[in-house]
Amino acid sequence: MTKSERPLPKGWRWARLGDVIAEAQPGFASGERDPEGVIQLRMNNVDTRGHVLWDEFIRVPADQKAIAKYELKSGDVVFNNTNSVELVGKNALFRGHSEPVVFSNHFTRLRVVPDQLEPGYLAMWLLAQWQVRVFENLCNRWIGQSAVKNEKLLALEIPLLPLPEQQRIAAVLNEQMVAVEKARAAAEAQLAAIEQLSEALLRGAFQGEI
Repeated sequence: MTKSERPLPKGWRWARLGDVIAEAQPGFASGERDPEGVIQLRMNNVDTRGHVLWDEFIRVPADQKAIAKYELKSGDVVFNNTNSVELVGKNALFRGHSEPVVFSNHFTRLRVVPDQLEPGYLAMWLLAQWQVRVFENLCNRWIGQSAVKNEKLLALEIPLLPLPEQQRIAAVLNEQMVAVEKARAAAEAQLAAIEQLSEALLRGAFQGEI
């Protein structure tokens, strides 16, 4: 049974992703660096939880023509088309930046058909597909690398419901994911404290403190 044949809740429908994506634009490769150039997102700038990471990035030379073609706009979804088998398909919703940002050829910029698909909904759905290894299963593989071609990505079927409901679901999921991240950070802080306590106990034991 294909996805399109599986029952959905009332008001939902299956849609081929390519029918609700207005543009799937691959980025460009650049081996050069330019301290005065434009920020270029690379594989390390998107994590596996749907975040764009800004703590470390590179700048590359790019003229106005290249910037016009590859600049990211708020609401774009960056899809990691080439990576290791385990990481290919990770993605993030771009929410804007204080200066122009472009993207490498390891990403595909997805722009939605505005009255059909909510970008935040798309990003969350893609993240869900990555988590259940959809992209790992459909990627082309080489030694040390894999890639998801546009035609395979756009052939996927996405469950859709009216746009206001997509927006509501995206907002709720975003709020819940923020709560999860806070819980994760708190748990990691507690774990670090426990590990420090363990180290202190062992260290003290052999210094005559027990």
